[in-house]
Amino acid sequence: MNMLKNVRYPGAPGKGFAPRHWSLPAIGRGSLAMRRNTSAQAARDSILPKLCTKDRSDQWQLGILGDLHLAPEQMKLFEKARDQLRAAMADEDDVHKLSAGARVVQLGDLGHGKHQSGSRRCFEFARQYLESFGIPYALITGNHDLEGDEFETDEENLAAWSEVFQQPHYWAADLGHVRLVGLSTVRYRSNENSHHEVFISDDQVQWLEKQLADNPETPFVVLTHAPPMGCGLKVIQEVHIKNRCAWLNHSGRPNTFMDIVSRHRNIKLWFSGHFHLSHNYPDSISTVGRTAFVQVGVIGECNRDGMRQSRLLRGGPNGYQLFTVDHDTGTLRLDMAAQWDDQEAPTPIIPEEELLCDPDAGWLCSQIDCKVGDNSSGFITWYPVGYKTILALQAGGLLIEYDMSSAAPVGMVTRVPEGCSLVLLGANGQPAEQEDGADVAEIRVLEPNGELREAIPRNSSGAFFRIYQPNKWRLKRQQAAEASKKAAAEALVPA
Repeated sequence: MNMLKNVRYPGAPGKGFAPRHWSLPAIGRGSLAMRRNTSAQAARDSILPKLCTKDRSDQWQLGILGDLHLAPEQMKLFEKARDQLRAAMADEDDVHKLSAGARVVQLGDLGHGKHQSGSRRCFEFARQYLESFGIPYALITGNHDLEGDEFETDEENLAAWSEVFQQPHYWAADLGHVRLVGLSTVRYRSNENSHHEVFISDDQVQWLEKQLADNPETPFVVLTHAPPMGCGLKVIQEVHIKNRCAWLNHSGRPNTFMDIVSRHRNIKLWFSGHFHLSHNYPDSISTVGRTAFVQVGVIGECNRDGMRQSRLLRGGPNGYQLFTVDHDTGTLRLDMAAQWDDQEAPTPIIPEEELLCDPDAGWLCSQIDCKVGDNSSGFITWYPVGYKTILALQAGGLLIEYDMSSAAPVGMVTRVPEGCSLVLLGANGQPAEQEDGADVAEIRVLEPNGELREAIPRNSSGAFFRIYQPNKWRLKRQQAAEASKKAAAEALVPA
């Protein structure tokens, strides 16, 4: 049964907000040329007037929703979360209506895998939910938004998304004197490796650079589905690092975005989702330079640690306050506050209910997220392999490769079983001798008895990480084509 077909949303409760009957406009598929023209027009019309406030001195509130993965059977959770966010953005003088500057943004991944994620029907279903907030909203795409089975190309999938939501996939809006920008992934089928890598195209990067260059005194708030490499946010290494889909443009020039941050100190906040983690970790908010990077949790049951949370950003002419909205309790928690013109990095407030490392949780333990240079805990053994990367053998047996310039994990090499050991060899097959490991050509994992378990040479990029998740969409299409070709050939053979 297709549950999306039969679910509609009532209007959100509240004085002055009438229940509405949803009537979705007929959306033609159009030609590919029309879609290309739409994309060009989207680049020109990147400012979203509906999201902007009227004056530079306006106070505003921005509800920030992470990965939704909407599922009809979970809609009571989502409707309750909507009402909590609306209550948090209520007018000070009349709690029955929302403040004039209330807005909502969503960071991508709208649908649930069981319910046609990435399809036009999924987008229409998500649009009904976002419209039920009763305030201006905008969104960006995540990796799961481009996996619609009804589309043959990423371009067709993205065009359908833009048609349903009537907005470009990258955009800007002015909240008071602050510029909010959203950047979207544009690849799924065409990703080099993992189909779940979040890829920001060159035209978006160039557009962002121009936005920043043209407005050097304007505070910027950036929204992307995944975070930039080197930002310091918590990451799940055995999932997103192993599959090389953790960071923006993970497979190609991932340092691009932190380079932009280093050159434009007016980027004050950068929000991302993707990891389905709560806000209760020391590295749920990280700071690099003057920029704070903020992880956004989830509303539904797809959380990884039992917590359902969203963010609320309250801003004005002088500064901002950042809150967590806890959807289990409905409470607000202040996580950070700063002035827009502060010359120092903002200081996050560590919550009292901070999650501690649970040894039984494995991948949630801090030992997995240890930064380069921190070996005080004894959980990490470091192996230099040149000036670009370094290997970290962690207590759980994961051998992770880190980028030296950003101190960020870039890929998984292998899992080393308990009792096994590593040997680093040069090109001559003898133990590597250089202190910085530049002469390491191969890593060997030895069994406890000294026998060879596996040998790992450098890959084509000169590093040691492996590709554990090739583009599965492409593989399935290749397999289907081969099966069809085989069936056709067999049909020609006489019985």
